[in-house]
Amino acid sequence: MPSNRSDAAGSGGVVPTDSSSGRGSRPFRVAPIDPWTYRSLAYVLLAFPLGIAYLVAITVGFSMTVGLSLTLLGPIALVATLLSVVALAWLDGALTRGLLTVDVTPSLPPTDDGIATFLKRLVLGRETWLGAVYLGWKILLGIVGFVALVVGVSLATSLLVTPFVYGTDLVVYAGLGEPITIETLPQALGAAIGGLLVGLGTLYLANLLGRVSAVVAASLLEGRSEM
Repeated sequence: MPSNRSDAAGSGGVVPTDSSSGRGSRPFRVAPIDPWTYRSLAYVLLAFPLGIAYLVAITVGFSMTVGLSLTLLGPIALVATLLSVVALAWLDGALTRGLLTVDVTPSLPPTDDGIATFLKRLVLGRETWLGAVYLGWKILLGIVGFVALVVGVSLATSLLVTPFVYGTDLVVYAGLGEPITIETLPQALGAAIGGLLVGLGTLYLANLLGRVSAVVAASLLEGRSEM
């Protein structure tokens, strides 16, 4: 496992960047035409399968650790689980760096001072447990963000195509209210305008989730000083 890398921000951590990195090249108000918004949309959608994988890996690892805690295999299971947490956080940080262009260097326990120091840092080091918190954030982002964006994109698409498919068979279910039958062109155009607004809102939400994700990654995956 590679050792921590020093840079201008200290031992790992966030490297100062220009204003075009990590939060799009344009202000938030023009998010729908900012290419970074679509990178953020892909990032949040990708967080769903990754979050499920992280949840399974962490659950299995800690379950095995607890189950083997009274045997000689308990410490081995604990080390393996913590190694998986650190590795997954590091890999996800690299993915965040690539997709969101946030200049954050994920931190790893140092390997230069021997196995004992490495194991101590792995078990007690802040990067391990902050990495676990970060993976928990990605699980939450994957579930909540995926549902919100998929619902938004699906609803917007359905409403936008109503002027081309409206008729007695087209029924729109709007929330908890009564279903609406789109039978006339004015109704279809009104639905399309609603779809446009939903689509814009979805893009703004994707941009916002990307910005929050960049801040969380910079806060939790930055390098920490030696214990």
